[in-house]
Amino acid sequence: MKGMNSKDIRSGQLACIIIVIISLLFILFYHFYNRSFAMEVEIAEVENTEEKLAAEDAEPVEGATVTIEDEATALAGQVSTEEVIKTAYDIPSSFVNPTTGQTVRYKGGKTLERTHKITHGQSGYINDIATPDQDGFMKLDDRYLIAVGSKFKTTPGQYIDLVLQNGVVIKCIMGDAKADIDTDATNTFTYKSRCCSEFIIDEKTIRKDIYRRGNASFKTPTWDSPVVKVIVYDQFHN
Repeated sequence: MKGMNSKDIRSGQLACIIIVIISLLFILFYHFYNRSFAMEVEIAEVENTEEKLAAEDAEPVEGATVTIEDEATALAGQVSTEEVIKTAYDIPSSFVNPTTGQTVRYKGGKTLERTHKITHGQSGYINDIATPDQDGFMKLDDRYLIAVGSKFKTTPGQYIDLVLQNGVVIKCIMGDAKADIDTDATNTFTYKSRCCSEFIIDEKTIRKDIYRRGNASFKTPTWDSPVVKVIVYDQFHN
């Protein structure tokens, strides 16, 4: 076998050095690649953990009070006659006259009462702060003042609706009480005038044709219908 000269030896050494350098570069590349991947995984895990903790913090703790401001705002100050307690009374089509014992048919009349004669107690106060509309009908809270019998268990300033046979609803407020001595046995109808509701008017400004006939039903054609139901609300003028 032929012996190796110095040139061959140097070539072999150079090849070994190159192999070593390449190996070192490969090892360094592998090391940095793994470290970079591990850092990305760790960062992702940390972000997921922070999101989980934030979600857990957002959940209500048992026993804690949770305030929902939107619902509270929506519910505040929105009480209407649809939401308060109300009692409905059916009005019969006839009643018995307590003085004659005869059955009298109710034809839908709605008589008048003069406001200046109502001066006593809470009724006097309600009439004093009410104002007449363009036809001379006394109003308060955009409701018509009326007098009703004790059948309906109302007090001055209490909200009342009169439901007519034709479907019209007249929004009213109690302005006076009918005396039991003037009503039938059920304390619903004023037997002399054959009505279950008396509209309180301002004698100075009342429309002359209505005052002459003595019947509030002539205020508008839609009112010319019998009252078939009285709805009393647990709501009052403040």
